[in-house]
Amino acid sequence: MHQRVRTEFWGYAPHEQLDNEALIDEKYQGIRPAPGYPACPDHTVKKELFELLDAPAIGMTLTEGYAMLPTAAVSGFYFSHPDSRYFGVGKVSRDQVESYAQRRGVSVEQAQRDLASNLGYNA
Repeated sequence: MHQRVRTEFWGYAPHEQLDNEALIDEKYQGIRPAPGYPACPDHTVKKELFELLDAPAIGMTLTEGYAMLPTAAVSGFYFSHPDSRYFGVGKVSRDQVESYAQRRGVSVEQAQRDLASNLGYNA
């Protein structure tokens, strides 16, 4: 599916023909950061993503811990810009968590739970 986004749906790489090894080595243009990984450590954003895409209509659901079902499912945010690069969110400070909580409309305590592995302080 990832390759079809570039070659067919968005069409910015219509003649791209990458084998599995090249795909695994990320030899394509753009990035696909996924919730729960270093560039997007908060798994809870999957809830809004699933609502936006109406994922249950095609049989996809989320567990209470935000794992996707069926287990072979994947999700991510596609960025096609040629200068897009993967990155990792480092440790975040208390004021950053407070700002994030406000922007997400959740309590600071909830944001701390959602970002626990990235906290740069003891909550």
